[in-house]
Amino acid sequence: MQLKLSKLYIIIFIISSFITFAYSADYNSVKEKALILKDGSEQDKIEAVQEFGRLSSNANFIIDDLIFSLRNDKSHEVRMEIIRALERIGGQANKTVPALIEALGDENWEIRWSAAGALTSFGKKSAMAVPELVGLLRDPEDYVRNAALSTLGKMGPISVAAMMDEVSKSLKDSEDQLYMRIICIRSLGALGAKAMVSVPLLIENSTHEDIDVRLESVIALRKIGGDDSMPGEIGWLAEPDEMIWPKVGPKMEGNFLMFAEAKQMVIYAIVDTLLKSIDDPDQRVSYAAIKGIANFGKKALPIKDKLVDYMNRGSPVIRRVAIDTLANIGEEADDVIPDLVTALSDFDVNVQWAAIQALRVKGNKAVPELIFMLEYDDDLLTPNILKTFAEIGNDAKGAVKNLLIILEHENPQYRALAAEALGEIGEPSKEVINSLESLKDDKDKNVIKTVQWSLNELRMIKNRRDNED
Repeated sequence: MQLKLSKLYIIIFIISSFITFAYSADYNSVKEKALILKDGSEQDKIEAVQEFGRLSSNANFIIDDLIFSLRNDKSHEVRMEIIRALERIGGQANKTVPALIEALGDENWEIRWSAAGALTSFGKKSAMAVPELVGLLRDPEDYVRNAALSTLGKMGPISVAAMMDEVSKSLKDSEDQLYMRIICIRSLGALGAKAMVSVPLLIENSTHEDIDVRLESVIALRKIGGDDSMPGEIGWLAEPDEMIWPKVGPKMEGNFLMFAEAKQMVIYAIVDTLLKSIDDPDQRVSYAAIKGIANFGKKALPIKDKLVDYMNRGSPVIRRVAIDTLANIGEEADDVIPDLVTALSDFDVNVQWAAIQALRVKGNKAVPELIFMLEYDDDLLTPNILKTFAEIGNDAKGAVKNLLIILEHENPQYRALAAEALGEIGEPSKEVINSLESLKDDKDKNVIKTVQWSLNELRMIKNRRDNED
């Protein structure tokens, strides 16, 4: 037993010695190669730096040499390779990050671009670079501005605070402050839910006198409100990158509900602002608001009552958007079906069509209300109710008996629409087919044409069912 242990110790010693020797050799080799940074040709320096980068964290001890050359080498090609190597090595942030921040102010735009991009790999350790990165948003080079924006976007709440500060500055502070406000608003929107804290500021800017400020604010609000990320715990606000759903227990349940309610309040404020922005005198702003609201779906539930209000009294565009949004909310908005049916009599044809499509989405749940209103025989409502039955299709089969009655109506438009609806519903009962057959010699050509189409549809359905049996 002792002999076996002795052999094991010897093996471990040999392996350890080999590793130590190998590391020592690498260390000496790398240190020797670092001398090239002082006296080598440009190409030799580039090759040496690239090798350091490939070593990644194993070249951590060479960072001081690289930083020295970054500050003093005359070749911007060498300096760019050094920045890439520092990014790949990723160590000693307390030294590397300040050096990269210094490079952000370099006169060569490629150095500024490289340094801005390299800071990304240091994550929140590079937070001290935020003021300089925000400053780079004014850079004349697109590549530099884009790199700064990309890096800021990965820094979480610190960059959000910096951009909010920039948006809050008076436009009189500098000649390009308007440009900076627009860029920062756009950046806040790109961050989505991470920039939720900026919503009040964006709402304020959505009514700014400058068209572009209003436009970017509306788009940013749309993106933040449309982000599916949901804050689950207090840490989410401090570390938005985590976005962890909480393990809901007795202690967490209260916090979770608090965040859920907070999110609803934010969505309410955003949707309300977008609705108001639909009336913006600039078409681009109005369109951006419309597009945002229509895509909110269930997120618009907190403002359901307000949407119903807008549906009944807003401009035609607002009424249509309100209807589209209510349709996308889902079953939580089934109680607005009577309002949607009433909207079928709207004087604007686009609003009418929006209501028809919204009721189509509701399907068979809308049929009882449609049947009820059909009995009023209203000149404005009845044609669109019949069109809605056709759009709903087979789910409207509960209205077949009512449609058979309409086939005998004195108004030829009603007869044609009822015949079309029966064809779309697709229930080829003997009663339905006989009723349609009786209209083949109708005085109205449109009725005859529609009846023939419906009969063809119903016969095909009947034949298919018979063959399946």
